Amino acid sequence: MRHIIIDGYNLLHASRETDHDWTHLDLEDAREQIVSFLAGRRRPKREKLTVVFDGGALTELQPRERSVHGVRVLFSEPGVSADEVICRMVTNAPDAAATLVVTADREIRSEVISAGARVVGPRNFILTAEEHHERRKRRKPLPREKFEGLSKGEVERWREIFGFDGEDEE
Repeated sequence: MRHIIIDGYNLLHASRETDHDWTHLDLEDAREQIVSFLAGRRRPKREKLTVVFDGGALTELQPRERSVHGVRVLFSEPGVSADEVICRMVTNAPDAAATLVVTADREIRSEVISAGARVVGPRNFILTAEEHHERRKRRKPLPREKFEGLSKGEVERWREIFGFDGEDEE
């Protein structure tokens, strides 16, 4: 399973150039929209998603970690940047090669690449996630026969076409 770690505020600022511009929202609403976007596009059997935000502005009553619709949301501790949290997550990962980091930050990119992770820019991530989401929405639904089987009349018609006379042949 691939672990995707997202630099949350980096994604927020990159959204300006996409259909998902969250930059006009207040910070709390923007974070909620980002998490909602990620949750709607995640592939549960293939990916584990973690979005990391700087947590300096949090109050003591707000949790530093939570899960929202399958997306792990982390806020850094006071005095620790989200960048540091992301780098630490990758360097401590059991399989850094199975990790994809979404950021445009040069220092993060350099450190996580040297640890063996892959990196993608936030704008490209948004566009690619949206493209995959649209493709999944356009898929044709599976035929009812896949789940219900053929009706008795359809079975008889196919038996007729293939020349079976209704008697069991062994």
